Amino acid sequence: MDDFKDKCPGCGRCKKECPFLEEFGTPDEILAGWPEVSFYCTSCRRCDVACPLDLSPSAAFFETKERLIREGQIPPPVQQALNGAEGFAKAGHGFPFSYYSKTGTVFWPGCGLAANNPHLVRRIQDILSRELKQTVGLVLDCCYDPVFTLGDSGTSLTALQDINRRLLSGGVKKVITGCLNCYKLLSTHLQGLEVVFILQALPSTAFQQQDRDMIYLHHPCPSLRWEDIRNAARDTASRIYPSDLSPATDHQAAAGRMAASGPLCCGSGGNLTSISPERADRFLDQITRQAEGRTIVTYCTGCQNRFLQKGAEAIHLLECLVDEAPRRTVPAPLRQWTNRLALSMRARLNISKLLILFVIALLIAGGFILNSRHIFSAEALTALFGRYPVAAPLIFLCVYVVAPSLLLPSIPLTLAAGFFWGPVWGVILSISGATIGACLPFFLARYLFQDAVKARVPEERWNWLQDKVAHHGWKAVAFTRLIPVFPFNLLNYLFGLTPIAFFQYLWSTFIFMLPACIAFVAFGSSLGELLLRGNIKGVMIGIVIAIGAFLIPVALRPFFRKVGDNKK
Repeated sequence: MDDFKDKCPGCGRCKKECPFLEEFGTPDEILAGWPEVSFYCTSCRRCDVACPLDLSPSAAFFETKERLIREGQIPPPVQQALNGAEGFAKAGHGFPFSYYSKTGTVFWPGCGLAANNPHLVRRIQDILSRELKQTVGLVLDCCYDPVFTLGDSGTSLTALQDINRRLLSGGVKKVITGCLNCYKLLSTHLQGLEVVFILQALPSTAFQQQDRDMIYLHHPCPSLRWEDIRNAARDTASRIYPSDLSPATDHQAAAGRMAASGPLCCGSGGNLTSISPERADRFLDQITRQAEGRTIVTYCTGCQNRFLQKGAEAIHLLECLVDEAPRRTVPAPLRQWTNRLALSMRARLNISKLLILFVIALLIAGGFILNSRHIFSAEALTALFGRYPVAAPLIFLCVYVVAPSLLLPSIPLTLAAGFFWGPVWGVILSISGATIGACLPFFLARYLFQDAVKARVPEERWNWLQDKVAHHGWKAVAFTRLIPVFPFNLLNYLFGLTPIAFFQYLWSTFIFMLPACIAFVAFGSSLGELLLRGNIKGVMIGIVIAIGAFLIPVALRPFFRKVGDNKK
């Protein structure tokens, strides 16, 4: 910073670009006279572009913020804003608002998009999955940018290290982010991961042409760092808002209807809206004056909210996806947190888990109702199965065998087996159905549906499984049964395309599915003991058996984890 003060000539060119400098003076004067006002710098970097000596006043101001925070010389409004930013980031970084999918590629929408338009987040996730021909997971977390831009880089970098660890431990290799501020921090500080901005990942066909008069394309200030992102935004906007609706529209013609400028800060940078709202509005006024009443199109949710709150018509580029409608208002803070919570809970409770919960609830409710009417008692159930001692188990077994081939979840059936037939026959019926049900798709894939199965799995993951089977044989089956790197029912089909011998697949599938089968049957049986007989002791025994059975795969995982290493 001292080196910067010596080199800065105080020419004042940067003052013309920045309301902050226009108010307080040239960077050298500020740093020498009143460094505490550095917290009013939004770090938009327009001063860097204006500097004739290619110096970086924004970096000097940021270093000053870091020093003042380390030394505890923080003005009260800044301390209040920092406390709020840390509380916001900490809440978003923990349960129940954070969520991490364990997939190779994930969509990281950022706090703003998740809070303001959760439906759009799900739409984008689906589009990316179709475009990339693989399951694109979802990651919900706070990148700590509100804390970082205030100068508390230590807290932010510690959080980013934790984020890096979570992503890598979940097998994530590529992060597609919908927020430029998230992109700024993730692309700079994450190690061993590819980070891509959303406009560089979505196909042009995903967007819908809009018939609208002149628009103003606003480039958010973080985009100043990346010309390729600005070009992607400009190209996308040109396709969405062509000069006319004829097929011959080109980019130069589109530019006739699209006004734009270099990246401009809306006033949110550096948390200025919390520290000094009136100064933040001066940045915003720069943009609205240039827009001259046109519809403002941007690709930052925070900027869009600022424009909407000031009464301007503002559209996010991602709201121009096919069949998507732009929002007109900013949700209240409570609604934004509710949106984020609903999005994370929906991600946790996927269809399979919801179905399992539904079946459990249905069994409990139905058991109480029927038992209260003396229709569904232990004696009645015993009599029913006594009248049909062969048909009932056979029907159940047939359903269980077919379910995996149709990619239907088998856990509800396993719970039902324990509920109706108890722990012994429940395990026998369930493991028999599960093993036969795993063999049927194995044969279908090996002899009938090779191409269809391969089309559902990315080539790199398919090659990974082929390699593991070739080098480890039955241990690859054990690893994938104990550690779910593929969806369970799809895995049955995939093994049919590998070189593994059927007998190896059969016995290893039987053995390494057995612990989970015992656990779910024991749990289902404990429900039956409670509802049919009121046997609390039986419930406790069932829960203990279930926990013990669940711990068996956990204990075995270290012996097979090396199978999952990239090394052969």
